[in-house]
Amino acid sequence: MITMKNKLNLKKLVTFVFVTFVCGISFGQVAPAPKIEVKQVDAQKAIVIKLKVTAATMAQQMGEAYGKLFSYLGTNSIQPAGPPFSVYYEFNPQGDIVFEAGVPISAAVKGSEEIIYKEFAAMKVVSTLYIGSYEKEAPIYDMLHKYLKDNNLESTGTPWEVYLTNPEQETDSSKYQTLIYFPLKSK
Repeated sequence: MITMKNKLNLKKLVTFVFVTFVCGISFGQVAPAPKIEVKQVDAQKAIVIKLKVTAATMAQQMGEAYGKLFSYLGTNSIQPAGPPFSVYYEFNPQGDIVFEAGVPISAAVKGSEEIIYKEFAAMKVVSTLYIGSYEKEAPIYDMLHKYLKDNNLESTGTPWEVYLTNPEQETDSSKYQTLIYFPLKSK
């Protein structure tokens, strides 16, 4: 027989399992709720490589794209004007993922056949700082979608990730810091 006490114990168990295994938080710790805010992001110049990949090849191809972008910057004595980012145009974990891997720069450049110079307009976004491995971001995306719905906001459908941590310098993926933006449609 299911009683209210059993339901509460089951809820506690499910919460423990979710927090421990899905969020990667040790027992006894409470995860701080990420701060979600609406803010303005400045226009930015960037070089990008647009990719169409599968989930299975995404990490490798993204790494290769950033390698090419930073090699281009080094070859041309150009300093990045900010951390690398990705803009996601299509995301289907069972199918194709279409995105641009990019690096901000301070002045226009010629680019190449594969590396494209692009100017992104200033935009109003819903944003949060996510700390953790890239593989565990899904609940943050769900929180941002809920925030949009609860606040009657509409996204353009092209989320951004700005990578504040260099995985070559920080090997503990639980410490990776990623800004996640959902650009908002103008009302």
